Amino acid sequence: MVQDNLKVFFSFMCLVLLQNLIFDNINLFGFSCPAIYLFFIITYRFDKSQFTLILLGFLLGLTVDLLQNSSGANAISTLLISFIRPFIIRFSFGVSPDNISILNMKTRLDKQVVYIFLLTVVHQFILQSLAYFDLVHFILILRNTFMNSILTFILLFAALNLFKKKKA
Repeated sequence: MVQDNLKVFFSFMCLVLLQNLIFDNINLFGFSCPAIYLFFIITYRFDKSQFTLILLGFLLGLTVDLLQNSSGANAISTLLISFIRPFIIRFSFGVSPDNISILNMKTRLDKQVVYIFLLTVVHQFILQSLAYFDLVHFILILRNTFMNSILTFILLFAALNLFKKKKA
């Protein structure tokens, strides 16, 4: 129990620091910034409390917002994807997932792609919508959502395959 909590705390802090120190300084095409901190929500164990995930998702977004001096858009978007994550898990993997974490899964690749892609697109759309908060900028919101989602998806999928547990 204590070891699990330490792992969660360590991954939380590492992802926030990685986001703040490295990935916030990557501006591909002048506007695309990957959200690597979503790795925390994607890899959070399926058998853990939903309330804890929602609370940690909010704290994750709030911490990123504080470090980026932003208006709270990260907190709201991570809170939302933490809340809808069980529905996306059921949609992506079926009624109940095979394992307790996506890092342990040996499911088909397309199910993992759908899971990561849906969480990323929803997060980026909410984030961009709240950042611009004007329908006049709808095309800009869609462009940034598309570009940031693609870049974030590629990085998250690569990181997921890098840290995936190998079964003998």
